Amino acid sequence: MNAGAPEDGFQIIGTSGTVTTVAASHLGLRRYDRTKVDGLTMTSAQIDRVIRDYLMLGPEGRRADPRIGRERHALIMSGAAILQTLMRIWPTTRLSVADRGLREGLLYAQMVRDGVLAPESLNGVA
Repeated sequence: MNAGAPEDGFQIIGTSGTVTTVAASHLGLRRYDRTKVDGLTMTSAQIDRVIRDYLMLGPEGRRADPRIGRERHALIMSGAAILQTLMRIWPTTRLSVADRGLREGLLYAQMVRDGVLAPESLNGVA
């Protein structure tokens, strides 16, 4: 499948890790700020541009970048390769970034399905 033309109604949502790091870099943030990253939409071209910048930084530059950090510098390029591959094979050219809410929403939905939580007790949370 090629991502040449997005299918109507199809969307991809990325959470945590590489996706949120790439989003922070795309925005030019000096430090990660989830309030600015959460809900952002990026195109494949914007994602590719950030990843090219990461390549130009090299390992030491990535380690020194406060958006990536010492703990993640070795993982970011592997995550970037996976992200670029997904963007090329999924039928969309846009990625929505979620830094909160998605996992919690999935958990609430599963709890409702399992009968552990009543839908009316959510009060619009999920």
